[in-house]
Amino acid sequence: MHELKRRFNLHIGLQSPAKAAATARTIRLTLRPGSVPIGPVNGYKPEELKKQAYRIRLGGNGIEIIANASAGLFYGVQTLLQLIQEDNDKISLPQGEITDWPDLEMRMIYWDNAHKLERFAVMKREIRQASHYKINAIALKLEGHFQYKDAKPIVEPYAYTPAEYQELTDYAKRHHIDLIPFLDAPGHVSFILKHPEYAHLRAYPDNNYHFSAVNPEVDELLLKMYDNLIEANKGVKYIFLSTDEAYYVGKPENEQAKAKELGGNGRLWAHFVSRIANELRKKGREVFIWGEYPLRAEDIAYLPSHLINGVYDGGENDRTAALYKKQGIRQLIYASAQGMEPLFPTYYSYPPHKFVHGDSANTKLVTDDEMAQGDLKAGRVEGLLRTISTAIAQKKSDFLGTVIAAWGDSGLHPETFWLGYATGSAMGWNHQSVTAAELINRFYYSFYGPDITDINRAYQLLSAQAQFWKQSWDREPLKLRTPILGGWRGIDTLEDDEPMHPLDHTLSFLPVPSAGNLSLNKDWAAGNAERLKVAKEYLAQNNELLNLLHANIRSARPEGHYNLRVFLSIAQLCRQELNLLIDLERINSFLQLAAKLSSSDPLAAVALVDQALDQAKIIRNQRNKTYQSLVSVWYEDWFPRVLEANGRTYLDKVDDIKDHIPVRTVDMSYLIYRQLHYPLGQWAEETQKARNAFAAKNGLSQRTGSLNWKDAERLD
Repeated sequence: MHELKRRFNLHIGLQSPAKAAATARTIRLTLRPGSVPIGPVNGYKPEELKKQAYRIRLGGNGIEIIANASAGLFYGVQTLLQLIQEDNDKISLPQGEITDWPDLEMRMIYWDNAHKLERFAVMKREIRQASHYKINAIALKLEGHFQYKDAKPIVEPYAYTPAEYQELTDYAKRHHIDLIPFLDAPGHVSFILKHPEYAHLRAYPDNNYHFSAVNPEVDELLLKMYDNLIEANKGVKYIFLSTDEAYYVGKPENEQAKAKELGGNGRLWAHFVSRIANELRKKGREVFIWGEYPLRAEDIAYLPSHLINGVYDGGENDRTAALYKKQGIRQLIYASAQGMEPLFPTYYSYPPHKFVHGDSANTKLVTDDEMAQGDLKAGRVEGLLRTISTAIAQKKSDFLGTVIAAWGDSGLHPETFWLGYATGSAMGWNHQSVTAAELINRFYYSFYGPDITDINRAYQLLSAQAQFWKQSWDREPLKLRTPILGGWRGIDTLEDDEPMHPLDHTLSFLPVPSAGNLSLNKDWAAGNAERLKVAKEYLAQNNELLNLLHANIRSARPEGHYNLRVFLSIAQLCRQELNLLIDLERINSFLQLAAKLSSSDPLAAVALVDQALDQAKIIRNQRNKTYQSLVSVWYEDWFPRVLEANGRTYLDKVDDIKDHIPVRTVDMSYLIYRQLHYPLGQWAEETQKARNAFAAKNGLSQRTGSLNWKDAERLD
């Protein structure tokens, strides 16, 4: 009953059953196998679902929670916590009886620690939070954030020790959660193959994305890494072999013969997966995979029946669900709470603005990550409900449960994921007779408490601000990182087999005044009129958002405070970018007026150019203050992203196939990456040079100093 004290400041004393029976106003917990029958379910193993069933009796003098097993008793307590109603300093409960059980056995979430790592105590908090929403499995992706005994080169400056990982595993178990190790193979392994010690394991020598599917040393390394994880994860029966986006299986020259012998690239993929999974099975683990390209329907029969497929597709034209079932392979219903969105998930969707262009460039570099985002017009929660309810209604698979994913590839803070995690997992418990709006409102009350103000509006505004943040800059192929060495269709599908540059955010450059008369070759504001108009509308909305977040930080439950402070840091980052656009317009205005006055009043013209240069420094200072404030908030939860610590060094090399923005920088500056690479520093240098030439011509003083635009720490 620790949570009663923590959440509501209620102190509950323990009594013996005999004494409790004679005492009014008791909470009685009863564990009695077979005491709570369940009705029809969609789960494949009803006996497993019975273990999670419970009954609550709420009366005037006491509360009784009865369950068949400890898991059910735990979930009954979580429901009790969610039923408590608060009104000022008074708390109350409804009266009546509830009998409840899950529709599906497993409700997994994917926790992405590839590009950051939660502090140890914080990870425990996240586990506890997940258990409150009846989540009972967490697939934990750590990449180099675990201290592998047999793969030391990949271990990053901050990484959990085996003892810490076991402690987290045990802590999760006490909260009825399986903490499931997660490793990628054969694709998504640049965190391994970027290291020279493992370069010989690549499918292609110049590509760090993909393991060779025929090199026995790959199996040896993978199984050693899995052994290290399993040794630090005792008590869990599952493990995740993340096999998605294995683009190049069978395509390198040294794999083609084996693929042909087996019957195709999909068959070679199945052969690779079977080798690793069968060894993991021998170690006592049930193995999750992603049954994806290059696997074909006819290849499913070559997979071992003990696998669990984490990506169900029961579409109208799809026949794989039935084939998995025929093969004896159970499945999870995969649904995404976030995909490639920056800053904040698309819980509420808004149409693109008409000034947005450039998103269609380099379509060959659009990955199946992006293609799998689906239709987000209804928002993420509605999308989760449609996906899960449709899959269950199709009755094409023996479902183990659901997996709700939110990817860290865009560098979001996981506090932004809880609405999707909680509501999606609730659908795995019971998806019937519930709407997305009802689930959303239940989450708000449970997570933030009864005193919040228009929190749904805050989520709407955050969704809108994040989408405008993405849309407010143009996208063009730029050269801010090394080029992509292949596409999702294969390494040999690009035009002329040439590497291609990914899409980067950019804005049109400010005009530089001429040295002779400060004339300009364009009017920046005129070319961005619609963008600026919309930015000012979003700035007004940002005012509303900040007011809502500040109000709710004061009124939310204590456990919701940090979540809202993270949201506030995101809103402030969006605000700084909105102000940047408006300040660029202001700089353009100073330059335009300076050009007009250059012949009649050179002194005033130079003063206006100085104001433009001063405004650039104001932009830099505002950016740096906002950035540093955000980092201080996020680092309360995260270990620092650094090049060196604890005697270890991070190898700073990007993925050759995936353009994951957090990998572009060692530190947190990926959040302001596009600003740092906007050539405002170059503009300031060239403008100051032109200003000084014009000033010298007119007998006026020189300007010294520099903007230091790319210095994210500088404030002056």
